This record gives sequence, structure tokens and C-alpha cells, in this order.
Amino acid sequence: EVVHVDGEGAVHCDTFGTDGSTADEQLMLWGCKGGGGGNFGIVTKFYFADPPPAPSEALLVSEGYPWSAFDLDSFTEFLEGYGRFFIDHKHPGPGSVGGLFTLLHLTCKPAPQIVLTMQVVGDDSDSLNAFREQVRLKGIAPQPVEAPVGCHGIPSPSIDAQLMPWLFVTQTLNGSGNPQRGKYGSAHMIGNFTDAECETIYRNLRQLPYDNDQALLQVDSYGGQVNAVAPHHTPVPQRSSAMKLQYQTYWQNETDDDVNLGWFSDFYNEMYGPNGPQPDGRLDGCYVNYPDVDLVDWQTPYYKDNYPRLQEVKARWDPLDVFNHKQSIELP
Repeated sequence: EVVHVDGEGAVHCDTFGTDGSTADEQLMLWGCKGGGGGNFGIVTKFYFADPPPAPSEALLVSEGYPWSAFDLDSFTEFLEGYGRFFIDHKHPGPGSVGGLFTLLHLTCKPAPQIVLTMQVVGDDSDSLNAFREQVRLKGIAPQPVEAPVGCHGIPSPSIDAQLMPWLFVTQTLNGSGNPQRGKYGSAHMIGNFTDAECETIYRNLRQLPYDNDQALLQVDSYGGQVNAVAPHHTPVPQRSSAMKLQYQTYWQNETDDDVNLGWFSDFYNEMYGPNGPQPDGRLDGCYVNYPDVDLVDWQTPYYKDNYPRLQEVKARWDPLDVFNHKQSIELP
């Protein structure tokens, strides 16, 4: 159900569904499956047919690796090994990782640890253990997590996986922390990190004269059922990724804006250039739900070939461009 405005300026509230709807109504429904975002109207209700039941339980564990144990070579081996695992398992079906999801927190100094958080739907400890064994490096033993990092780093006295009710796991990973100033950027990855990218990441996090233990690069595992959907089935076209990267920095005071935004911009531009991670077969653009107003060509990394059809939705359902912002869908 969407509140929208027609070409005469009149306000309507209509329901867009799959049964008995016109082609134009189907267009709006498609557009709101990942392209809504304040572009066409205000969504007031969602209706679902036969939603799947929520899982009853899940495994959750976090472990830390001391930065002091890494040099550039071992960091490169670790990060490329993490990427390789999910590249090998990014397709749905046989050989996939099933319900495994991981968050790799590559923290900025003076944070003492790299933090790896892992979640498995149900009690499938085999896939969790297979992943842990493949990514761990000889001579660098995991430790309990000492301090929270980002939104998901969870201090824990143990590196043993805990089987918990699914809702408890969801809420454990749902922390927002204190209100802060911040900056976000993203990148979808189909292929693995290069040696040069690993060097850039290592230098920006650990060697530059920038200290902020609330700055990090978070690497999310991706793939599985996300990649079972065709790129044009919804406005979100990234359907072959193995990882999703989140560049993050947080701070408290307006007087620190320049130093934090400067570090972020230099780091992100060194990785991808001013146009961001353009789809090229190894990179696959950006995640639209982490809007970055500094992207020069945001239409392509967010929506790829789906952008012209989103412009059709805009022309039909918001012809006066009532709903707009800096990166809203443009009229054709």
C-alpha cells in the first residue's frame, strides 16, 4: 500500500499486488522491491502471502585475532582466505554454506583486535567449524573479544558457539549504540581481494596517523539464496556477490568532521576512485541502503541495468517528482 501523488497533484493511497493488477501497477510493485527508498511515494503497508516461519534457534559466536600478530603478508593471507571461502560457496544449492553468515570487522587503530562474528541458522555446527578451520592462520590463535566494534562486535568471555533462541540472536546483533556522527560506504565483491587492495586496507587501518577505534572496514559474507534471484527480478541487481564491504567511521563532535571524513574519502577513493566500485566482473557496485552522497555516478553502482526501468516507475507514479532527494530516481 503506497501513498503517492498523480500528475495533477492529487494524493492517492493505493494497493499494488500481483493478482489482477495492470502492467503499471505491476511496475510499481517491482519498483518497491528494492527501489522504493523515498523515490515514488510512502509505503504504508506490506502484505505477504505464505511467509516462511522464523527459525527457532541459531548458533552465535565471536572471536578476536590480535592485530599485533599480523604483518602485511599474514594479513593478506588471512583476508584473501576469508574471501576465497565465500567465493567458493556463493552459489545456492549443493556446496553452499546454507545458513552461515559472518561479519569480519577489520578495525582501525588503536583497536587491538580483528573481530569475526559468525551466525548459523539452526544447530549446524559442521558448516561453522569448516569455515573457522579454513580461515584461521597457523600461529595466530583466536581470543575472546575484548571490546565492541562497529554495530555488531560483541564482547564475549568465550569463543565457543552458543545455541540460542533465534530472536535472542537477532536482538544480540541489533545494537545501535549511542547517537554519533558517521560516514558509510559500500562495495559488492564478486571476486577476491587483490594483494594491492590488502596493502591499501592494512595501511589505512593500521599505519596512517589516524586513530579512531570506531573506524573499520566490515566484510559481510554474501551469496546463497540472495544469488538465486535473477538481476532483473527486483531493482537490486547484485545477484552474484560473495562479499559486501562496509566502510565505516563514527565520531562524536562536529569539530572532528574534517579529519574523519578526510580519512574515509582518501581510503575509499584509493580503493575505487571517485566513481566508486563500478561493476566490472570482480566488483559489483554498491548497496543502495548505505547511501553515499559523494558517489559521482551513483545510478550505475546502485542499480546497474535496472535504472531505466526505475525511471519508468518514476514517470508513471511520481510524474511531478514530489518525492526526491540527492540520489532519488530521476525522471526520464
